[in-house]
Amino acid sequence: MPLFLDLTSRLVVIFGGGAVGERKARLFSQYGPVRVLSHDFSPGLLDLAADPQRKIELVECDLSCSFSKYLQGAFIAIPATSDSKLNRAIEEFAMAQGILVNKVEGVGDVVVPSILQRGSIAIAISTESPGLTKYLRLRLEEELTDIYSDMARLLSQIRVENKELVPLQKDRARIIWEILKDDEVWRLLEVSYEKAYMRARSHVCLDERDCLDAGDTPQGLY
Repeated sequence: MPLFLDLTSRLVVIFGGGAVGERKARLFSQYGPVRVLSHDFSPGLLDLAADPQRKIELVECDLSCSFSKYLQGAFIAIPATSDSKLNRAIEEFAMAQGILVNKVEGVGDVVVPSILQRGSIAIAISTESPGLTKYLRLRLEEELTDIYSDMARLLSQIRVENKELVPLQKDRARIIWEILKDDEVWRLLEVSYEKAYMRARSHVCLDERDCLDAGDTPQGLY
């Protein structure tokens, strides 16, 4: 089942400090804490661990002796060593402990999709063919321009305001849909966010007193 997870306080444990472990750490450390276990680490991993914007812990250890204690508190385990037998042992132990596994070889509990991000919009793509995944991503990158992230920002602002102005959820949903179908709002987003906001805000009017005057400045704009 495709899901979006909040990993802010969820520990991801990566076994292996080579190129694969570095790639996994680079991805997951964007979203939450990461612990990397290995007897040595790639230069890229050392640089990542020194980045104050990321929460990466490097633990130097011999994984062939013991690895179970390092999985304490883990949400996702990633066996990424160069030893396939060791990877399988880590995977089996993690699964027995109820820890999700992202396999490097084969398909595990967690499959990392190709992610396309535009502001608050995130699209995850996963297929059985890497070539098709790449093709779809390239096509979507062409279609998903910055105007969509502007629209997401505008709708988020309208939704917050509507919770106080429009009591019924069905009416709030109708207003959002009307804004999305309004070609003029989309056109104005390419010119001025403020003008697009004013146009979108006109859909919220319940009567003349609820409408913003043309000279009003909407809050939260920048």
